[in-house]
Amino acid sequence: TNSGNCMSRAASMTSSIEIVVDAVDADAAAGFWKEALGYERLFERGAYTALGPPEGDPRPRLLIQRVDVVTPGKTAVHLDLRVEDPDAEVARLEGLGARVAWRVDETDRGGTRWTTMAAPHGTLFCVLPVRREDDGAK
Repeated sequence: TNSGNCMSRAASMTSSIEIVVDAVDADAAAGFWKEALGYERLFERGAYTALGPPEGDPRPRLLIQRVDVVTPGKTAVHLDLRVEDPDAEVARLEGLGARVAWRVDETDRGGTRWTTMAAPHGTLFCVLPVRREDDGAK
């Protein structure tokens, strides 16, 4: 095998995964999942409430995304792929057959930018920069 290729592939792999759940009543959803998973409320920012496992627990974060309506046909649960180089990862995923559905930039409001993509089978997911410990943005 070409070890250089493996190295470049590993460097562009996802750093962390967050599970995002759409909810009309985000407070109730956050309360339920906090208790159901034994998670802690980490922060709230805009439309998002972040829940996470106790210190040292490797499970992924859960983001509750407040929405006006759970849109029919839209995936109500999706993955956020956190990576060091989102643009390179989007290009890599396009090479695997995913397509860009849309891009969002909330940096002017203290948020981040991300790309929503559709996997070859249609499931939507997001590609975002790695979350820094002090970063409450999506």
